[in-house]
Amino acid sequence: MYLQEILEVAIGLVFMWLVMSIAAMTIQEWIANILRWRAKTLEETVREMLADPDLTKQFYEHPLIANLYRPAKKAGKKPRLPSYIPANKFALALFDILTKAGTEASPIKNLTTQIDMQLAALENPDLQKLAQEDWQGILETVKQIAASPVGEAAVDTLKGQIQAYALKYPEVQPVIDQVMPDLDAYYQQFLEEQSKVTAAGADKQPALRHIRLGVAAIGSTSPKLKESITAVLRSGEAYSLQAEQSIATARISIENWFNDAMDRLSGTYKRKAQLASFFIGLFLALILNVDSILAATNLWREPTLRQEIVAEAQSYANQNPQPAGTPAPGTAANPIQSIPQLQQQLQVLKFPFGWTDTPVAYEPKVPCNLVSPSAYDKQGAPTHILGIVVGKTCYPIVNAPPLNQDNLLDWLTKLVGLALTAMAAAQGAPFWFDILKKIINVRSSGVNPDEKLPVG
Repeated sequence: MYLQEILEVAIGLVFMWLVMSIAAMTIQEWIANILRWRAKTLEETVREMLADPDLTKQFYEHPLIANLYRPAKKAGKKPRLPSYIPANKFALALFDILTKAGTEASPIKNLTTQIDMQLAALENPDLQKLAQEDWQGILETVKQIAASPVGEAAVDTLKGQIQAYALKYPEVQPVIDQVMPDLDAYYQQFLEEQSKVTAAGADKQPALRHIRLGVAAIGSTSPKLKESITAVLRSGEAYSLQAEQSIATARISIENWFNDAMDRLSGTYKRKAQLASFFIGLFLALILNVDSILAATNLWREPTLRQEIVAEAQSYANQNPQPAGTPAPGTAANPIQSIPQLQQQLQVLKFPFGWTDTPVAYEPKVPCNLVSPSAYDKQGAPTHILGIVVGKTCYPIVNAPPLNQDNLLDWLTKLVGLALTAMAAAQGAPFWFDILKKIINVRSSGVNPDEKLPVG
């Protein structure tokens, strides 16, 4: 019987919630931009994936990632971390870091640094130069191992060269003795992994050998990342043995790994943004007194108001393919501008909102307080005003019951109405826009009672 009226009330409420959602999203995006939520959340996810602060630092300093930084707004400030990283750049940057780690294995790099310090203390410059040249020859052997199939003989040759070097230059013997166990464990890990892929016939890509060496190098500091990359490499090799495109398949697997992490990040960020939108919506509902229960009551009781808002909602839905005014990420306006705009929109739509009416001059003979409801004599003159006195002005309170124990239930209903507005604002403008279009289509599919022809 009242289906048409119910649909019109629903359209009015959804339209009001849509307007509130746009305002909440605008402010939420402004806060997210100021606090850099996206960039920080992305950095936390990357740090969790790489499981190593130093490796995360290397990743963000890599040229492919550094080019994504946003320039600082003020001179002298650091550039902003990127809020978005393409999956292909993540994979390329990570592969490049691992390749360099494989070419310059961490035990060798550590040993080289300590040997350089020992050689710098030599008094004979000719001996110092000769020792440095000999050590460079050993580093060339390291690079050859990284670029070719590795076996125990090659590793034994490298260890023999290092030991011979220690005998030739006794000054570096203590340093070499200290690092050799780490070096031996490093190459032993790599040989074990190498034997697995060689047995499977997958060791055909020199680039993968570089990466495996890098994975072995970071294994001591980031075992979690080692497990993840090793699993990805094996998966890539298993699907591309005959095509000999293991490195390409592995890169795609890395990209998928990153995309999966970004999907989880999107879910986390969405929940965080939704919670922020709820509190923002609650704040807006409180300061503007946007009560969903009161709005529904007024829409039901006043057909003229209902028809005006329905017409406005239909016009809005027809003219906008998506919610107009929805901010793009990182481009939201200042909330100081957004709240007055929201007030203006609600006023234009004639929604019942706000806490106070037009101020009037305070007269002591006409009480103005929050305890009793407004009352008028037969001529319509006020005998009491529900309001607040500020100086010589009385600000009448509207859309709210008096503050006394007889109205506790009314105030509970008011708080529920405000909370409903906040929860609605947290759903987001796209959600309410879609529902608005659906309800309008349902209403349009029926016959408007006002358009029915008279019978007889």
